[in-house]
Amino acid sequence: MRSLLIAFFACAIFSCNSNSANEKNKTDNLSTGKVDTSQSIGTDTASTVYCYFTAKIESDHSTHLQADYVDFFNGPNVVEEAKERHLADTAFDKKGKITDIFVPNDYFIVNDDKTLRYLFLPRNTPIKMDPEIAGPNAKDIDNYHYFSLHYKNSLFRITVKNDVIGSISEVFLP
Repeated sequence: MRSLLIAFFACAIFSCNSNSANEKNKTDNLSTGKVDTSQSIGTDTASTVYCYFTAKIESDHSTHLQADYVDFFNGPNVVEEAKERHLADTAFDKKGKITDIFVPNDYFIVNDDKTLRYLFLPRNTPIKMDPEIAGPNAKDIDNYHYFSLHYKNSLFRITVKNDVIGSISEVFLP
């Protein structure tokens, strides 16, 4: 019994010290501009992120999705973002002079952080699949059954809080 109490207090003291070290590392990282991307996002508010789902794990009463978060760029600043990352395309005239700098289809996707995250999917989560991707004959596509058959190789925008998915929307890519 005494050795159990000693072990308990040692763990309590160690965890207090490691939290202090973690807080110091977070402060140091903030001052140097380095960010730990492996941390859970949206711990106090829901965050909207883009991801690919790479696997689904179903057990008796729960479903978890393995997600690979990506950066999805589109809109008016997409060319500037692509130029900064050296991912913009260029068009040349016959003399070799650059005539245009552009991004094909006006979007691009970057996967700088390949960390896989395991997210809980509640049974009543709203799912919105894109009808253009599903095709003209597809019916009843906004449900888990259809999603579970067609989630691979599609980009999704999700809301997530504390590693729990709040909504899923498939993103159409031309």
